[in-house]
This record gives sequence, C-alpha cells and structure tokens, in this order.
Amino acid sequence: MGVLMEDLRFDIFRGAIGTGDEEWLEAVCGRENARQRMKEIAAAKPGLYFVFDVHHHFIVACADTRRLALPSSRWKPKIA
Repeated sequence: MGVLMEDLRFDIFRGAIGTGDEEWLEAVCGRENARQRMKEIAAAKPGLYFVFDVHHHFIVACADTRRLALPSSRWKPKIA
C-alpha cells in the first residue's frame, strides 16, 4: 500500500539551499500544508525558505521574500 501525500512529513527550512547555513524550522504533514505554512513564515519574516520532502528526499517548494524587507526606494523591479 502506498503512502498518501497528506500523510508524508515535510520539513521547512530557512536559508540558501546547499550552503550549510540552512536552519530547520518545523515539520508539517502534507505537501500543501507545508507550502502554505512556508508562505506564512516567509511573509512574517522575509528571507529564503524551502520545503523538503523527507520521504522522497527532494525539495518541493521554495520562497524568496528578501526583497520585501528592503525599503521601496532601494528595490527596483526587473522589467523584461
């Protein structure tokens, strides 16, 4: 019998992937729950975040909210 996605554990981390400076924040059951929680955390404290699938050993979501912490006069959107 297979494992359901909503039963899997997903870890939420703060920091750049692969730098060794990643900080584990919390574990959440379910991929969508983990993505939503990451978004909530990232909105409250801007930075780099990612969600790691503990069962399959891969990253399923990332967020970069660092620009939200800059004063609006310093951040200029890139227009293609």
